[in-house]
Amino acid sequence: MSSPLWRQLLLPASFRGAPFHVEGGAKAGGRRTVTHEYAKRDDPYTEDMGRRARKFSISAYVIGEDYTIYRELLTAALDTEGGGTLIHPTMGIMNVVCEGYSCSEQREEGGMARFEILLVEAGTSPYTPAAADTQSATSSAADSAGSAAATAADTAITV
Repeated sequence: MSSPLWRQLLLPASFRGAPFHVEGGAKAGGRRTVTHEYAKRDDPYTEDMGRRARKFSISAYVIGEDYTIYRELLTAALDTEGGGTLIHPTMGIMNVVCEGYSCSEQREEGGMARFEILLVEAGTSPYTPAAADTQSATSSAADSAGSAAATAADTAITV
């Protein structure tokens, strides 16, 4: 009997290239709202302020004879500043920032480290600098050079 389609579609989990296994997880989202309540009115107004940032919690683990290497790789990836690529087995590929994590090891589970990881989608900055408009700059420089040449020619003729 072949495995179910969902099992065939599972991706190998990693964050910033550091591999791990997923025990479980959750995703949270929704809308940002502000509810306005007015005096002498029974009817409130709820204003939709846009989508909330998606947050993820993952129960993960690294295991094996060389688990300490993978534990340190994942710890370094989680401690790195800024957004990074998360590959989640069922949720796919996304750009996220690590909000926090914990790592635990138990004597009874020798050769294994467990992680509880909190992530939030990185998104894009609204303050990215605009790309330089080199075409306009070149055109302005050419216009200035042309004006200077015309002025020089007019001056030479009147002398």
